[in-house]
Amino acid sequence: MSKSLKIFCLLLTIYFGTKDVCAQENEFGFWAGTSVFLGDLNPTVSFKNARWATGAFYRYNFNNRMAVRAQMNYGFLDAADSRIKRFPYLQARNLNFKSQLVELAATFEINFFKYSLIKSRDTKQWTPYIFMGGSLFYYNPYTQLDGVKYKLESVGTEGQKTANRPTKNRGYDQYAFAIPYGIGVKVALNNNWAINVEASSRITFTDYIDDVSGVYAEPEDINYFVNGVNVGPALADRSTANIGIPGKQRGTSKDKDRFMFVGIGLTYTINTIKCPKVL
Repeated sequence: MSKSLKIFCLLLTIYFGTKDVCAQENEFGFWAGTSVFLGDLNPTVSFKNARWATGAFYRYNFNNRMAVRAQMNYGFLDAADSRIKRFPYLQARNLNFKSQLVELAATFEINFFKYSLIKSRDTKQWTPYIFMGGSLFYYNPYTQLDGVKYKLESVGTEGQKTANRPTKNRGYDQYAFAIPYGIGVKVALNNNWAINVEASSRITFTDYIDDVSGVYAEPEDINYFVNGVNVGPALADRSTANIGIPGKQRGTSKDKDRFMFVGIGLTYTINTIKCPKVL
């Protein structure tokens, strides 16, 4: 911007006020916190299963009330029946899983107040906000048996891959869609930097994030051989009280699995000088 144009903008600013002088459209940031799995292996929403998570995002602000955000998140999910002390059945079922999680998300964001990094009479330098959107995520549940790691989708623990069902002998997709939604609070630190605290959850369209959904399968329908030994039935039924009867409930498909993030973020805003609009 030339010197004369800057002087012109300054004169307009003095005349029309400071509104819309500085555009704060583009933000870049990252966050760190925890991820929590919610599903068959954590029906009580216990935070004993919380594991680390992080992510990076870009936010485009339409104005000081509305924005869109593109985000990539990475973390781990973990749950085990042995941690749920309140329910003897879960203790006896004795299943567990871990999984890495990679998510690409796009959300629409609404600020409760008119928000700006720069102090003015018309805006606030902090605001609560809500958001909702869509995402695609990848998961790959695994467990360990006798110190050996097994990827559970490959096993077919509920008989998904048995040759006895030629029309259904496939596993579940490890990519799934979700609806992210949540709430947060953002606070300006100076003219460029801000922090935010945020909690979000995911409505998903899969019930196999933890590899548990239906009923116990017949042992002959779980064929996963390692060094000539079929370890499939032992991975499907880890029960300590012989409750893994074929046809008996292993999980429930009525409620889909979910996961949530809780974290704190730091953002940097690119401020650009913008002349006021003259009507």
